[in-house]
Amino acid sequence: MVKKGPVSKLKEELRAKDAEVADMRSLALRTAAEFDNARKRWEREREELGIQAQAEVLGDLVEIWDNFERALAVDAEDNEKTLESYRKGVELIFSQFRDALAKYGLKQYSCLGEEFDPTKAEALGYMETSEAKPGQVVEEPKKGFMLGDYLLRPAQVIVAREVKEEKKEAEASEETTGKQRSREDKEV
Repeated sequence: MVKKGPVSKLKEELRAKDAEVADMRSLALRTAAEFDNARKRWEREREELGIQAQAEVLGDLVEIWDNFERALAVDAEDNEKTLESYRKGVELIFSQFRDALAKYGLKQYSCLGEEFDPTKAEALGYMETSEAKPGQVVEEPKKGFMLGDYLLRPAQVIVAREVKEEKKEAEASEETTGKQRSREDKEV
């Protein structure tokens, strides 16, 4: 038997390490390919889930679309009874629409009469009034909508502002003049 020298031993160790490196490289490439395939599968599944969710919502809305088309196809006569039944039909369609949206978590809210909250409402302007506290919402052209805890659309509001002194005096003067006129009218 031939005794191996130090060079032969080093060559064997080098071959073993080369084989180990090749195995590791192969494993790394397989892992990268599996990860890439998994990423593509997740993207496809996410896209399919999005389409399924849209299809579910739109399927409900198509029913409402059909009802609006039927309502618009009606040749309504201009009499009280026909207009009332037509109105009831539109109210039913609106109720169906509101219920379909609520089914998916859409909630409408109102800020009218509440203290202005910029996290829930968008102030379109101010109104000077003595009939509401300053900062209180006095008009609401558009209500707000939430989808779960997500603010879909803030309410659009008009906020009360304190009446300026000169306007208060003018209003007081008008009230006094109006009261005097009503007393004079009563005396006559």
